Amino acid sequence: MRGLRRGLDALYLAGGIAGAVAIVTIGVLVLGQVTLRQLGMIIPGSDDLTAFSVAASAMLPLAYAFRSGAHIRVDLIIGRTRGATRRGMEIVALGLAAAMAALFAFASFDTMSDSWEFEEVAQGLLAVPIWIPQIAMVVGSALFALALVDDLVVVLAGGTPSYRRHEPASAVEKAMQEL
Repeated sequence: MRGLRRGLDALYLAGGIAGAVAIVTIGVLVLGQVTLRQLGMIIPGSDDLTAFSVAASAMLPLAYAFRSGAHIRVDLIIGRTRGATRRGMEIVALGLAAAMAALFAFASFDTMSDSWEFEEVAQGLLAVPIWIPQIAMVVGSALFALALVDDLVVVLAGGTPSYRRHEPASAVEKAMQEL
């Protein structure tokens, strides 16, 4: 079981790292464009590459952020419950979220497959087959769905979901984190 946990955590971390690489890519492209404009030159297709990187930076780290407790959660109801009631509500919430994320992953894969089948090309300056940047959306949404199912299985087995392990223990800790 530890090997499976390490493998899943490595997948989530890889998604987070890939998202970070996409953010760095955005910064490098913007810096390159600003610098080269001063010299009267441009990076052809940099707008396209930046757009692809923005999409990748939004999708790829979803699972890692979720498992790290970085997603914003509204605990108006679940946060005020304890015991079996809280566990039941978390099971329902995680189940619904996992189902929606799995549907999004399937729809993303279907969109990417259509792009591959119809040989769609990006409409920008670079004639990139559009399925290539869509891979980030498919991988990111699939990893997020997997992370949700992972936490659902943990809760069903009586464990603590990953997002609760990162909660502050007291209101004082919560206030200190927000400062």
